[in-house]
Amino acid sequence: MRFVWPVLLLLLLLGAAFGPAALRPSQPAARTLVILSPHWDGIKQEFRRGFEEHWKAKTGETVRVEFWDVGGTGEIRRYVRERSRQVDWAKGEGIGVDLLFGGGTFDYETYYSSEGKLAREGVKVSGGLLEAYEPSAAREGRIRGEVSGQPLRDGQHRWHAACLSGFGIVKNRLVLERAKLPDVKTWDDLARPELRGWVSCGDPTRSGSVHMAFEVILQAYGWERGWRALTLMCANVVSFNEGGASVPRDVSLGQSAAGPCIDFYAAAPVRRQGATHVEFVFPEGYSVITPDAIAILKHGPQPELARAFMDYVLGEPGQRLWYQKRGSEGGPREFDLERLPVWHELYDRGLPTFAAARPFDQGNAFPYDGKKGGARWGLLEDLLRATLIDVHEDLKAAWAAAIAHGRADELGPELGRPPLSEEEFAEVAKKLSGPRELNAQCTAWTGWARKHYREVREKAERGGR
Repeated sequence: MRFVWPVLLLLLLLGAAFGPAALRPSQPAARTLVILSPHWDGIKQEFRRGFEEHWKAKTGETVRVEFWDVGGTGEIRRYVRERSRQVDWAKGEGIGVDLLFGGGTFDYETYYSSEGKLAREGVKVSGGLLEAYEPSAAREGRIRGEVSGQPLRDGQHRWHAACLSGFGIVKNRLVLERAKLPDVKTWDDLARPELRGWVSCGDPTRSGSVHMAFEVILQAYGWERGWRALTLMCANVVSFNEGGASVPRDVSLGQSAAGPCIDFYAAAPVRRQGATHVEFVFPEGYSVITPDAIAILKHGPQPELARAFMDYVLGEPGQRLWYQKRGSEGGPREFDLERLPVWHELYDRGLPTFAAARPFDQGNAFPYDGKKGGARWGLLEDLLRATLIDVHEDLKAAWAAAIAHGRADELGPELGRPPLSEEEFAEVAKKLSGPRELNAQCTAWTGWARKHYREVREKAERGGR
């Protein structure tokens, strides 16, 4: 018994110290909004902070914005596809994600919204993966329906443009001058033999922005000339980087002289090093303005927050975050995002910005067909992988032989000959009925490419000096 009283005394002391706190009800966990995005970390951080503060001021509730990093646009599409196969959409199940934020509208229109395409890939969901929602800025007429012929929203409000982008070339003037290379102003210039080993390029099958640049070249020049430009440009690339953001990095560091790039990736290096050193150019008459999209996924964990986040991004606070200089009133705090807003009226307010482009004041540079680009996106990705990416060493060897033997001008057009015409490519798309047929077609394309590049290399070695 002599040990009982000390133990009871200890328990009483512990109860006095911790009992009231233990009896108090725990604070409810903050609601979490889950987003998939290919955007770089600066954009994620600014919009995370901005929305969390906006919602707190509006409602008094603390929420968390969580970006799941699964990779670029291609990886996000594959992640959504695999997760979507595992849930029963008819029972109201989702994949645990509220929003898709970023990437071109092609995936949103031709993959996430296409019930038939999803069904062919084993995803059974009625009406597609996206939840229709019309944000307040669209209802109030703050956002136009299109820019330069490109739609800024889906007809059923399943996706909306959040900001705008342009495609061109980033180049290092200092490298071009010191290496005595020709200036680069057009897509064709990236295919010149003098630039062999000096071109930087992301993998078009893993980066949506690089894929879009390839599609722009094909449509701007036409299929035959465009494919030749792409093939010889790829032959000038030492190796493909994973994403489009690596191109301005390589160019600004002097590891490459030039490469295809989306405007906002080039903005920071140009500003840091000055336009006399690093420059971004739109190939005159051969570029296009395109939107980056945002959409709500069906059956997400937080539908109310998802709609509020879209309202924030497309409202004035979000649009000013894209556009204004860091530290300015209403602008970002830590990172200059340097993107073009979809609110046309912001361009006339004289806001502090690094952006010089005025996309709503210019017409189409060429008749770009967004529906064509979207419809053939997936199959073109397969064709690029089979004939340019997987056989890159064969392509480089053929181009190197043609240059070494003084036959680049003669053999370049032959090396850049497409494996099939645009009409034949469209027919292949119609006939493919499943993964087995697609794999067989890709294998055939790869076989053609290896044989073709080998023949060009052998021809250069036999007949050149």
